[in-house]
Amino acid sequence: CNNHPPIITSIIDTCIVAGSMLELLVQATDIDNHQITLTATGSALSTTPNPASFSQPMVGIGAVSSYFKWTTNCLNVKKNPYQVSFKAKDNGSPVNLVSIRTLSITIVAPAPILESVSPIGNSMQIIWQKPICTNAIGYKIYRHEGPSGWTHSYCETGVPAYTGFDLIGTTTSINDTTFTDNNDGNGLLYGNDYCYVVISTFIDYAESYASNELCASLKKDVPVITNVSVKETDVSVGKMDIIWSKPTEFDPIQFPGPYEYKLFRAQGNSTVYSQIYTTDNLNDTLFVDTLINTTAWSWKYKIDFYNHTGGIPFLIGSSNPANSIFLQANPSDNRADLTWNDDVPWINDHYDVFRKNIITLAWDSIATTTNLNYSDTGLTNGQEYCYYIRSYGDYTISGITSPLINLSQQICITPIDNIPPCKARLVGTTDCIKNYFSWSFDDPGCFSDVVKYKLYYTTSQNDQLILIDSIMNPYTTNITYSGINTIAGCFLIEAIDSSQNVSRSNYFCIDIDSCDLYELPNIFTPNGDQINDQFTPFPYDFVDHIDISIYNRWGNVVFTSNNPDINWDGKDKNSKQNCADGVYFYICDVFEYRLGGIKKRTLHGSVTLYR
Repeated sequence: CNNHPPIITSIIDTCIVAGSMLELLVQATDIDNHQITLTATGSALSTTPNPASFSQPMVGIGAVSSYFKWTTNCLNVKKNPYQVSFKAKDNGSPVNLVSIRTLSITIVAPAPILESVSPIGNSMQIIWQKPICTNAIGYKIYRHEGPSGWTHSYCETGVPAYTGFDLIGTTTSINDTTFTDNNDGNGLLYGNDYCYVVISTFIDYAESYASNELCASLKKDVPVITNVSVKETDVSVGKMDIIWSKPTEFDPIQFPGPYEYKLFRAQGNSTVYSQIYTTDNLNDTLFVDTLINTTAWSWKYKIDFYNHTGGIPFLIGSSNPANSIFLQANPSDNRADLTWNDDVPWINDHYDVFRKNIITLAWDSIATTTNLNYSDTGLTNGQEYCYYIRSYGDYTISGITSPLINLSQQICITPIDNIPPCKARLVGTTDCIKNYFSWSFDDPGCFSDVVKYKLYYTTSQNDQLILIDSIMNPYTTNITYSGINTIAGCFLIEAIDSSQNVSRSNYFCIDIDSCDLYELPNIFTPNGDQINDQFTPFPYDFVDHIDISIYNRWGNVVFTSNNPDINWDGKDKNSKQNCADGVYFYICDVFEYRLGGIKKRTLHGSVTLYR
């Protein structure tokens, strides 16, 4: 027909803050100038309390419009959007045509307002205002190290993972508007800015917009370690530089002095510390730790800060512990895989990898990375290579030396070939006399890593492998195998390199179903003419033995045998006399060499003896 459906003007999904009013003009036109009826349905119009409104039905010739209005409130906040479908229907002939457009409306709770973030010891107290949407059921509190610079975008509720904020706490009451961040009881780190945002949550898991971001740092009323750097690598006379920034924000009225630093050391990840140094000079912020094993262990340090007013020691506070960088290396084929730790209170943003030049003996910087690992490739197996790591980091507050540069211990390794060759892909066929196998690699370069192959056989994938052949030419990719008893079984090929690393191919399994199976004829003529004088099977393969019994028509056994060739000459097994001409019946259990071993197959049938 020539009728055209009405056209509803473009409607764009929207997102509004609870308490705002949405007003939308919905229009429809018809190029055929037919009468149009405009209506609307949807959850926004039926929600209780406080539904939206839309004057309907609206009827017009050629054009029609109506306003959709909704003055929202906090009770309309919902995780999933409301839907409103607008329908324009004409009165054209021979059928009425309809257009439908659907509008999605998300009602979002306004953001809480963060009032303050204040340090208390090694914790932060966060305080915010109770939001206007009091039907919220609680809050989520998020933390970011250093200012994030993030503000939510249009209709972006909650705190997305990409922002880098970590969820550190929740509350289950709208009246809980304070939270103390003590890093799950571990205390926050001195020297860093900590930034926070808060959102309110609702019973259907809806989330408000995120609050404003506020930042603060702990008071610098304790020493802040800046360097734990290996000065000399040795198993017994190793040296370590420990440097710290002195406290500058402690209360001199509460703690008038004199003061004392106590430096403690622990081995690796141990929590057992031993005091190794003490000084009453606040400006003495460097110590060289000697006579330690820096080859086998990392070392962890912390500093206690004491007030000695009246000769009575009082602990003002302790620094956060800091570990030395400990480098580990694993040798591999023409490569060294390096990994190291990063257990420090500051933020390391990148690392330089150094390798000792085997010709000049100078230390060359070979890479810079932001990861805690690096693989040095293109090395020579059997040649020793030595490495160390240099880290670059910072605290996020000002007033502390930057950048913080620390060194790991030196370590030497010798690359070895411990990687198996590529895994070959084995395929095969059979002509029921021999098996024909071939193999290939996805990458032609894999051939250069192989020195020989070994072909294995097993009755099934779960049985023991039996070596059946070796191929010494690495570029040979096929082999023919003829089993003694059967072609059935599972096969795999091993690829072996010069270091005797081994990779195994897939199993390739062959059964005898496509071959000549054991069958018996239905007639034989034992008349002495040398033609079909014996009851024997057709040509067969892969039979270990049989168990056959032949019966006459009265059910009496006239012949038995375990010989796969049978060779019954038509005589009764007891009387040795010729059996009468006629039909005889047999049951024959055939024990065949199949996939998985020798398996029984039973034949039932009849044979006619005719002289």
